[in-house]
Amino acid sequence: MGSDWAVIPLGFLVVVLLVGAGLFVAFQLQPDTPGGGVSDVESVPVGPEKPTPLNSSTVADYATTYEERLFYNDLVASHDHRLSGDERVTTACTPLEVANESDAFRVQLACRGGVADSSRLSESETFTYASTYRITENTTRQTELRGYPFGTDRGFNDERRSASRHRDVSTGTVEET
Repeated sequence: MGSDWAVIPLGFLVVVLLVGAGLFVAFQLQPDTPGGGVSDVESVPVGPEKPTPLNSSTVADYATTYEERLFYNDLVASHDHRLSGDERVTTACTPLEVANESDAFRVQLACRGGVADSSRLSESETFTYASTYRITENTTRQTELRGYPFGTDRGFNDERRSASRHRDVSTGTVEET
């Protein structure tokens, strides 16, 4: 009978430790997922790879992806790289026109996106703007940007660090050389 009495306090101690550990985990760990807490969001560090060969279809896809990634980076930066609750970044660009000029392609895009909060749709941000690119085998140059909600000093990490690229801050143009 004496050994049975020793098991009861030991079992009670184990239960208390398990409950304490569970409460510690529940209150200390904050989820980094939509629907709870705040999550850190990274920018897209590099632009898409330019397709080979360039044709009307591949250049439209390339310009669309290129612009959507730049827009995504600016949206994320406008929120200090942190999204909370049910917020998510949305970007969508649609090619309006692809022109095959003698030495380049000209791609006009209509873009829309923002930071949507599914729990508070009335507080979601949505932006629309237009962008035009001139793309050759060696250059990706933004020639027009209308209605853009952020600054025009846009670029990816590789463009900002590369000595072989030049960015015209006033126009947001990137030239690869």
